[in-house]
Amino acid sequence: MLMGIVEDITGDWMILIMLGVVVITLIILVPQLLRAHLKKVEMLHEENMRALENGQNVPPVDERSKVAGRTAMLVPMVVIISAATVTCFLAAYKSENLFNVSLAVWVVAGVVSLAAITGGVALIGRLAQIQAGQEDEEVPENPLLK
Repeated sequence: MLMGIVEDITGDWMILIMLGVVVITLIILVPQLLRAHLKKVEMLHEENMRALENGQNVPPVDERSKVAGRTAMLVPMVVIISAATVTCFLAAYKSENLFNVSLAVWVVAGVVSLAAITGGVALIGRLAQIQAGQEDEEVPENPLLK
């Protein structure tokens, strides 16, 4: 009888403990990340101001490449966290199809992550071509198709 109660409660406690760890981590990490970003922006501003005072041109910042890189990095992280959460809920509530559903969730997570990384890298490469001033290469016509 006691083991049944303990087994029923452990899944709930595991989810609460995981939630607590995530919340505490976010409470600690987010302010530190915001401070680091603010310091970086302030340093970049000071550098730009010194360059302008010395009569130098300030190179424009390519925000598109930054966004593409962030997307290629953040999408897989969010997908993996979501897949881990689903797996934890399945394990906590002892689902009958734990392996089948977990396998499907992780395969989809892998495909989405791979697509995001591939798309982000391709976009960064294309933006680098555009920034370098290279035009699309012409594909030579196949003489056999004429």
